[in-house]
Amino acid sequence: MYYHRFNTRIGTIIVTGDYSGLRSLHIDNNTKEIKIPEGFINNREPFTDAEVQLIEYINGERRDFNLKLNPKGTDFQKKIWLELTNIPYGEVRSYKDIALSTGNGKASRAVGMANNRNPIPIIIPCHRVIGANGKLTGYAYGLPIKERLINQELIINMFNTLSEQYGKLNWWPAKTDFEMMAGAILTQNTTWKNVEKALSNFEQDITPDLIIDMSVDKLAQLIKPSGYYNQKAINLKELAKWFTKYKNDVRNTYSIDCKTLREELLNIKGVGKETADSILVYALNKPSFVIDTYTKRILHRTGIDIPTDYDKLRELIEDVIPKDINIYNEFHGLIVEHAKRYCLKNPKCENCPLSTTCKKKI
Repeated sequence: MYYHRFNTRIGTIIVTGDYSGLRSLHIDNNTKEIKIPEGFINNREPFTDAEVQLIEYINGERRDFNLKLNPKGTDFQKKIWLELTNIPYGEVRSYKDIALSTGNGKASRAVGMANNRNPIPIIIPCHRVIGANGKLTGYAYGLPIKERLINQELIINMFNTLSEQYGKLNWWPAKTDFEMMAGAILTQNTTWKNVEKALSNFEQDITPDLIIDMSVDKLAQLIKPSGYYNQKAINLKELAKWFTKYKNDVRNTYSIDCKTLREELLNIKGVGKETADSILVYALNKPSFVIDTYTKRILHRTGIDIPTDYDKLRELIEDVIPKDINIYNEFHGLIVEHAKRYCLKNPKCENCPLSTTCKKKI
């Protein structure tokens, strides 16, 4: 028998087994003591596929596993573990649901015990089993890990469903990178239609030099359709001055890390977190997910307990989706599109593509 350990975003994973299949999986995250059975040999070779597939899953890049499993247990336990693998990615079931699926609706307690003895978590997805009241129940490696796995599946499912529904979006259209940045300022507390009206008032492309050279009063009148125009005129000038630091060329920001650029943007008058992240992801090609009202609304309604703190929610999403600027860009656009079509303040749930998984927490 062999074992192998490798690092992932949720902690070090230890797998055991042989060439006939996996016997056990452990997450070494200081939640429980893990002991390698005596006589097991450290050998990566039998677990190469398992390592690749688990890392892909934890990084949000895989939904299903294709691995040989060889768990040790009673016939009843193996029957329950097989039922767990039938729970679709991104969905949850109660212990009673599992009991009913095995033909004995009164066996919830026995199902719970078998679930707790699952030797290959994640791959045999016991994290998808929750209490009948919808609350998370115990997990060998801690509820935070269980919540993360469930949230990841819900969010990845949401992205895939919305992508299939709306296709590729040309989100946040702009002729230049600076026009996109200016749009992030102008769209504060207004609709995009009003931003388009404001941008159309410029006789030439909106550039940092144009903004800097123009008087505040004249600039304010041009952007009047966007609302709060006097303050936004001042904010646009501050943004333009900052961009001159990079010679008005986004390519000069590519060598600067995302955290540093975000801090710089947040120090600009009138640039808040949502605006900074919009500029980062759409203009500067940096992976910083945009959290807006639509994002909070949809995540809450679909059943995710969202943090009230902006950055904690941003980090929650960034932790479970692939670190890909194109996905960050597209996902935010899909959320906005869906919120405008279905998930309004007064939702239109009929025919909503997320209706099968949405918990409808209105």
